Amino acid sequence: MKKFVVCLLLAVLSGCASYSQSFQKVELLLSQQKPELALQELEKNPSTGNNELLYLLDKAMLQRMSGLYKASNTSFEQAKVLMDKLEATSMVEQLGALTINDSTMSYEGEDYEQIAVHIYAALNYIELGLWDEARVEALQIDERLKRLKEKRDGKAIEDPFARYLTGFIFEQGGEYSDAMIAYRDSYQIYQRYKQPIPLFLQQDLLRLSKYLDLKQEYKTYIKQFAIKAVSSVRQLQQQGEIVLLIHQSLAPIKRSQELLVYSDTGVPLRISMPVYQSRPNYIRNARLVVGESSVTTVVVDSFDKLARLSLKTHRTAIVARLIARALIKKQAAHQAEDKGGALAGLLVDVAGMVTETADTRSWLTLPKNIHFARLPVSAGTHHIILELIGAAGHVIQTVDFGDVTLKQSEKVVLEKSFIAPYSQ
Repeated sequence: MKKFVVCLLLAVLSGCASYSQSFQKVELLLSQQKPELALQELEKNPSTGNNELLYLLDKAMLQRMSGLYKASNTSFEQAKVLMDKLEATSMVEQLGALTINDSTMSYEGEDYEQIAVHIYAALNYIELGLWDEARVEALQIDERLKRLKEKRDGKAIEDPFARYLTGFIFEQGGEYSDAMIAYRDSYQIYQRYKQPIPLFLQQDLLRLSKYLDLKQEYKTYIKQFAIKAVSSVRQLQQQGEIVLLIHQSLAPIKRSQELLVYSDTGVPLRISMPVYQSRPNYIRNARLVVGESSVTTVVVDSFDKLARLSLKTHRTAIVARLIARALIKKQAAHQAEDKGGALAGLLVDVAGMVTETADTRSWLTLPKNIHFARLPVSAGTHHIILELIGAAGHVIQTVDFGDVTLKQSEKVVLEKSFIAPYSQ
């Protein structure tokens, strides 16, 4: 019995620890702005078991940080195939989760993480100038969300920026009605989650509602948004546009929190709940400077907030599952005591407590926030400067993008990732 318990503990706990520990050096290298070395470090320990999806997601993100957009999308495609495969979790994995802990199940991604796969795949295609392929990802965002809603009985966590990006892609392709629908969906999700409506979304809603002759809707937005002037569709067609995305810091990391709860019959039980710990960041926003013109970024996506919202939404179900598992382990300890004596019961009880660890897995290379800005400019060559603004409101770093040449109606998308200095 003792040998069995020891083997069980080693089998269950070693896999989770190895993935987390291997990522610490990856995060350190990212904080030193060395994504290529971070990718090499990650690839030293490829995961093929329950953490295979996490490995693919982190690999894809590190590849795109390193400018390997084609390779990144190859990894994202592999991740999508695996997500679809894991959608129906096997009975064996469910049994393992019910008797040991949630980490025994293959990680299939939180709702917002599954949507983020399509967000970043679309951005990769845009970086490669493949707008038609980006449009396919936009359509897949909608399909993925429908499936998640069916699985969650309508309680899936939606990402407002995913809808915004869909509208942005449709607008670039001249599909203005579809773009308007996507922008409208984005606006409604921001409202539902009580988040500020980004300035650029306000401008897009005004521009397209006017262009599509949605008079009443246009009047509603005029009353709601304090915007004096918005470029028309025709004006944008005659200009170029610079689009900036700043991927700031890293998404929150899951930790384990021990709680004492009571069953319906009053039995005291120890459970281990996942909780999120935010990562540090040192950037308040950024300013895009093009000649005499400039624009300040706004936060359009917060994976930090989406992660917490996801955990809050599913907390009741998680607690119910943890209590059920704790009761099963208590019953197993009592049965072992009846058959093998007090020592056997104690060993099974200890094994139950030690293996009761929270599932602290998550997509660790997602950013904490995405900052966004759009700046229409005349067709031609422009010198582009990026100024990073710190917490005190001062410029703390300047990035020179050099000269960029745009044609009429062309969009140039610029992206940068900035990771705060590493701290354990």
